[in-house]
Amino acid sequence: MAQSSADHYPTYSPFERRADALVHGVAIAASAFAAVYLVLASTLPGFHLPATLLYGAIMVFSFAASAAYHFAPNETVRPARRRLDHAAIFLKIAATYTPLVALINTPFSYVVLAVVWSIGLYGAARKMFFWQSPGPGSLLLYLGMGWLSVSLAKPVITYLPTPTIWLVTIGGLTYSVGTIFYKWEGLRFSNAIWHGFVLVASACFFAGIAYAQAVMLP
Repeated sequence: MAQSSADHYPTYSPFERRADALVHGVAIAASAFAAVYLVLASTLPGFHLPATLLYGAIMVFSFAASAAYHFAPNETVRPARRRLDHAAIFLKIAATYTPLVALINTPFSYVVLAVVWSIGLYGAARKMFFWQSPGPGSLLLYLGMGWLSVSLAKPVITYLPTPTIWLVTIGGLTYSVGTIFYKWEGLRFSNAIWHGFVLVASACFFAGIAYAQAVMLP
């Protein structure tokens, strides 16, 4: 993979692009199925259905925005799509918290959710309207949002089933380990590998939410 400046899209080989396209294709199809499944299976009262709708919609949107950026037909549209892709990451992190907090359903968990969404909306707006080239600040903000979940450790253990706890923990660790490949620009297939980690982590969170939703039915 040829090295490029921070403001230009890297040059990937045809094989790297095909691998990344395959990951994106699977991700978009799987996330659409997951979103529909969760909404149809959601029978819990209160905030849970809108939380699930929001999570599913943003999950699909995030993968679609990533595909639109990485497979833009020409370079003139890529900068705007890049903004959308990076903004969508903030929204996806916040959206992933939302159905889990709806399942926990405690005042403190909603305070944490409000903090997460505040950071997510700030980060997304900053990416969309005050773009800066990717740097350690953005990555640290992504990771910080994710690891705010540690503050929910007690209510998670108290209210969520054990398989869900393991699945969301594995999902969070998978995202974190995947950032190594996100930053490893000299590695062949780094983009496809990173997006593969995102897909696996997303699947873990979906499975955790779906399991909790199934066993916590009224």
